[in-house]
Amino acid sequence: MHRLFAELEPSLTVTEQNLADRVRYILRSNIFDVAELERLRREAVPSSDENATAEDAAPQMVEQPANVDAAVNTPVVVDSNDDVTVAQELELEHMRSTLEEAIVETCSTPLENRPRLPRIALSKRNRAVVRALNPMLVTYLEASRDLCETDSILFGAALAVCRIISAKVSTAGRATGHSSAIPAWRRRIEERIAKARALIGRLICFRSGNNRPRIVGTVRMAFAGTNVSLSQPDITQKLTERIDDLKQRIAAWGKRIRRYTERSTRFNQNSLFQSDQKRLYESLERPMVSGTGPAPNQADTVEFWRGLWSEPVNHSEGPWTEVVASQCAGITPMDPVIITPDDVAEAVRRAPNWKSPGLDGLHHYWLKGFMVCHSVLARQFQEALNQKSLPSLFTTGITHLVPKDQGTTDPSKYRPITAKGGETGCLAYRARMHRLFAELEPSLTVTEQNLADRVRYILRSNIFDVAELERLRREAVPSSDENATAEDAAPKMVEQPANVDAAVNTPVVVDSSDDGTVTQELELEHMRSTLCNASPPLS
Repeated sequence: MHRLFAELEPSLTVTEQNLADRVRYILRSNIFDVAELERLRREAVPSSDENATAEDAAPQMVEQPANVDAAVNTPVVVDSNDDVTVAQELELEHMRSTLEEAIVETCSTPLENRPRLPRIALSKRNRAVVRALNPMLVTYLEASRDLCETDSILFGAALAVCRIISAKVSTAGRATGHSSAIPAWRRRIEERIAKARALIGRLICFRSGNNRPRIVGTVRMAFAGTNVSLSQPDITQKLTERIDDLKQRIAAWGKRIRRYTERSTRFNQNSLFQSDQKRLYESLERPMVSGTGPAPNQADTVEFWRGLWSEPVNHSEGPWTEVVASQCAGITPMDPVIITPDDVAEAVRRAPNWKSPGLDGLHHYWLKGFMVCHSVLARQFQEALNQKSLPSLFTTGITHLVPKDQGTTDPSKYRPITAKGGETGCLAYRARMHRLFAELEPSLTVTEQNLADRVRYILRSNIFDVAELERLRREAVPSSDENATAEDAAPKMVEQPANVDAAVNTPVVVDSSDDGTVTQELELEHMRSTLCNASPPLS
C-alpha cells in the first residue's frame, strides 16, 4: 500500500504506519460515503475494461491530490485496537517482498554456495507462514521451465520462511566442517573432567611449594567462597581435601558417561533388532571402524573413483546376448508411466521431514509444505521421462566416504555413500509395487499406502513362513525355466486370490517409521523377476 501511494503521490512523504493509521481513520470516521470511496478507488486503480481515454481520465485525476492532501492533513486519533485487516495486508506485503528477494538471490547462487537451511519448529505460526506463501508461489512455479529452476524457487521460498520467522540461517554455505559425532552431553561432562584435572595439577604444584603467581591465583579461585586462607596453618590439609573432592567428582562423572553410553547402546541395539536383525548381528560380529588417522589425499580419491566410474569398459559380447535379445523381443512393453500430482504428494508424505538433503540443501519438509509445487513437479517429471533426459540436479550429490578399516590413507579403503536431493526420491518404491499388484489383482482396489502398510505387516508378523512366502513369490512371478504348462499352472494361480484377500482384510497397525527392509525386499523381488525373464535356458 505504501509503495502504491508513493507511486501516485511522490511529492508527499508519509511513513507506512502513518498511512495505515490514516486509512483506518478514514474508513472508520465515514468522511466519504460508499459511492465516493468507490470513485476514489477507481481513480487510483483504473479498471482494464474502462473505455475512457487518458484525456478523459485526466480531469478526474486532478481532483485526487486535494482529497489526498485532505486525508494527510486530517488529525488522526489512532485506535489502540489495531485493525487486523490492515495488519494482515502489511504482513503479506512483507512476505511477498521477502519471497521475491530470496528467489532472486537463490537463482543466482550455485548449488554448493547455498546457505544451510535450519530445522524449524513445527509450530502453528511457522505452518501458517508456509501456508501463506503457497499462493504466492503459483506465479513463480508456472513460469518455471525445468526441474532445476523449480528447485531454486522452492529453496528460495524455504529461505524466505526462515527469514520471516527469524530462524538462524548459516551463511557459510554447505561446505562447512563436519559436526562431531560425540553427543553434546558427553562433551560437556568431558570438559568438566578436563578442567577438574587441570585444577588438581595446579593444587598439587602449590602443595609441593610452587608459589608462582599464576599457580597462586588458581588456588585462590579454587577456594573462593570457602573462608580458606592460603596463610592458615592447615592449608596443606585443605589442599588434600580439595584434591580428594575433585577426584571423587571425576570418578562420578566418568561413571555417568559409562552409564549413559550403555543405556544409549542398549536402546540403539533394541531399535535395530526391531528393524534389521541382520544388520545388528553384523555390527556385533564386526567391530566398529572409525577413521581416526589422516584422511586420504583429495586428488588421489577423485582419481581413484573416476577410474572406476568414468572409464569405459569393454564387455564380452558373446552369442548368448543374441539369445537374450531374441527372447526379450516377445515381451510385452510396459505401459507408459503417467505421473500425477497425487503420486508426488503420496511419495513425499511418508518421507522424513529433516533427512539429510542432497546438494540442493532442500529438505522433504518443504516439499510437503509447499503443496502447490506437486502439480509442477509431476508435469516436469513427466517431461523428463518422455524426453529421456535428467537434469544435472538429479545426477549430482554429496558423497561421504566411510572407512572400511584402519587404513585411512588408501582411497580404496573407503565406502562411498551419496545423499541425493528430495526430488530424486520423491517417487518411491510404492508406485512400482502398486502397479505390480494392480496387474496381478485388477479386481481389488487398494491404495499405494495401504498396500505398503499391509506388506510390512505381513513381513513383520510372520503370518507365512519362509517356504510359504517363496511359494507365493513363485506363483506371482513364475520362472521361465519351469516346464509346467499353462493348464498345470492354473490351479496354483487359483489359490493366490484367497491369500491376497486374507492379506487385504487383515487389520493393520501402521508403524510411523518407514521400514527400509520392505524397500530392499521389493528391490530384490524386482531384480529377481527381471533376471528370470532375461536369463537364457541352461543346456
